Amino acid sequence: MRIILIAAAIAVFSSIALGQQDYRLVGKLPAPMLKLEDLGGSKFDTAVFRGKLVVYNLWFVGCPPCMEEIPRLNEIVNEFAGSDVEFVALSTSDALDINKFIAKTPFKYRLVPSAGREMLINFGQAGKDGSLNVPFPTHIVVGRSGFIEYRETGLKGVEGVREILRRETAPK
Repeated sequence: MRIILIAAAIAVFSSIALGQQDYRLVGKLPAPMLKLEDLGGSKFDTAVFRGKLVVYNLWFVGCPPCMEEIPRLNEIVNEFAGSDVEFVALSTSDALDINKFIAKTPFKYRLVPSAGREMLINFGQAGKDGSLNVPFPTHIVVGRSGFIEYRETGLKGVEGVREILRRETAPK
């Protein structure tokens, strides 16, 4: 019951705040603090990412554009290895399906299976009817200040993530 009330409150707030517009409150919304368990069974709290850049990928096994972008996402992980960037992939797929998938197609993000609830509540977009939806794939970059700095859906989000990370990690 509590989950339904939270989801309803988010939907109402989103539809009022957004005026049925595209979800673009980039730079104005703090990133959610999540307690998650990765594919290896390690539990972690995203509060430990404070002061770092965090890249979220929302995906699922069987999503054609999600699968198509994974090699490019892995290139981004390689490009920013050793920097203060954390890469987390939240998936609606369960651990068994993800393990089968990554046996053939490695994915270098920290993988979080069965995270549909977290995605919907924390990153869902309000539909015209007040429902919450998560388009796939979705890319989200959280800045060092803890605010969502970038959000994009689809394959075009990959290059947007790269651009944001290059800008934010460039020597000043």
